[in-house]
Amino acid sequence: MGPFDRGILILYSFTLTLFFLALGIFLAGWSGPVLRLWQEVKAPAYQEILWILLVLYIIMGLRLLWRTLKPERKKQAVVHEGGMGQVRVSLAAIEALAEKTVAAVPGIKEVKAKVVSSPQGVALDLKLSAAPDINIPAVSEDIQREVKDSIYNVVGLAVSEVRVAVESLIAAKPRVE
Repeated sequence: MGPFDRGILILYSFTLTLFFLALGIFLAGWSGPVLRLWQEVKAPAYQEILWILLVLYIIMGLRLLWRTLKPERKKQAVVHEGGMGQVRVSLAAIEALAEKTVAAVPGIKEVKAKVVSSPQGVALDLKLSAAPDINIPAVSEDIQREVKDSIYNVVGLAVSEVRVAVESLIAAKPRVE
């Protein structure tokens, strides 16, 4: 939701809160101020303003409802702008490429990648499950270098940072033949 819609939401919520506060005061038995306000608003001079406000609030409500129910588009990274147009690669495709690259590293059992767009390119968070017999610092450096090179070579996108988190150590199960 953008700043425009957030502004509409704030105005809409504030106005509805005031309306229901006045209704609560009226229902609680303190009808004097509410009836006085109603008499002022019912004056012929305010009829056009009330109709305009009614239409505006209906439009704002419908817009907020539409923005809430509309599915968000997948985030995409612009990779290249050429004479024939833009080439775009989804962040999910970059995540899959990173996962494939890391899965090929010996000693890595499971991997989950998350790509975050940044002004310098993209940053990746990798969560790994590794074998307990590997040298984690050395393998992590290899993973960072290989992922950065792989994404640059395949997609042409600069990788600003690759964060590696080893979440578990999984021992290889012996094969039964």
